[in-house]
Amino acid sequence: MKVAVIGGGHGALATAADLALRGRQVRLSLRNRERFAEVFRTGEIVLSGVAGEGVARLAEVTDDPRDAARDADLVLVPMPATAQAEIIERLPAGPLVCLLPGNFGAYPAGRRLATPVAETATLPYGARFQGGNSVRTAMRAHHLPTGVYPAAETENAVRVLAAVYPEVEPVEDALSAALLNSNGALHAPLVLMNAGPIETLGAYDIHVEGTTPGVRRVMAALDAERIALRRALGYTSADWPLSDYYDDADWFYGPGAFSTVQRKSVWREPLGFEHRYLVEDVGFGLVLWSSLGRALGLPTPLSDAFVDLASTVLGRDLRESGRSLERLGLAGLDAAGLRARL
Repeated sequence: MKVAVIGGGHGALATAADLALRGRQVRLSLRNRERFAEVFRTGEIVLSGVAGEGVARLAEVTDDPRDAARDADLVLVPMPATAQAEIIERLPAGPLVCLLPGNFGAYPAGRRLATPVAETATLPYGARFQGGNSVRTAMRAHHLPTGVYPAAETENAVRVLAAVYPEVEPVEDALSAALLNSNGALHAPLVLMNAGPIETLGAYDIHVEGTTPGVRRVMAALDAERIALRRALGYTSADWPLSDYYDDADWFYGPGAFSTVQRKSVWREPLGFEHRYLVEDVGFGLVLWSSLGRALGLPTPLSDAFVDLASTVLGRDLRESGRSLERLGLAGLDAAGLRARL
C-alpha cells in the first residue's frame, strides 16, 4: 500500500517511521526543511520506544503535500487542526484522507475535497522528535475510534484504514469522533493550572509533576462536559472517559498507559503558551464544545471558562479564530439537524 504522511513534526515522524518499518511504501511531506534537514538528507527516520525500534527507509521526503500524495492509496495527516485548511487546499481529490486526530476537521475537509475524509479521536502515538532524524515514542494506540464524513462512507473508509491500523474502531460519524478527543480536557488544565512553573522553570513535564490531584479533579469535571454533549447528541459508542487513562484502565493507549508515561515520559520540555495545547486543544476543541453547548441548551461552564482563560493568556479571542458551529456554517441546528448533516 502506498501511504502519504503529511505533517510537521513529532506525530508525522512517528507515523512515517512506524508504517515504513511495517512494510508500507511511505512518502513523507514535512513543513520545516531546516528543522528536519537530516530526514531530508538521508530519507531515513530512526524510531525508538514503544512503537518499535529500527531505521525506517522512506520512499520520498518532500515539502510539497501534493507531491507526497500523488498516486497514494491513503493520505494520513498527523498535523495540528490549525494547519488543516492550508493542507487540504494542497491535496488532490481521490485518495482517502484521514486526519490524526481531526477535531471535527473531517467535515470542512470533506466538503472541500468532495471525497470521504476520516478522522481519529487521537494520534496513534505519543512521540517526541529527538533531533537529527530520530523520534522516540512513549505510547502507541491500542484503540483508534474513527469517524467519517460523510458517515455513509464509514465502512469503505474503515476498510482502507484497517490495512495500516488494525486498531481502528468505527464510530457514528465525524462529530462523534471529535467528541472522543479529550485533549481539551487534558491539556487546558495542565497548561493553565501549571502556568507558574511553565513560565519560570524552563523544561518542565506537565504530564508528571504537573499532574496533581487537584488538576486531575478539574480535568475530570471538564471531561464530563464532553461526555454530556455526546449524550445530548444521541451517541451511544463508548465515551472513553479521560479518568480511565489516569486509573490505568484500558484506554486509547491500552491499560497501564498513565503509569507507563510516568516511567517513560518524553515530554520534559520548555513550553510556551503559543503551543498546540492551547491554540489547538482549546481553540479547536473547547471552542467547539462551548458552541455545541449553546446549540443544545447544555451548560458548559468549565469549557467556557478555559476558553476565556486561554484567550486572556494568549491575548486574543480564540472564539474568533477557532472551530465553532458558527464558523462551520452549522449554527441554528439542533441535535437531529446536526446528525443529519453528517
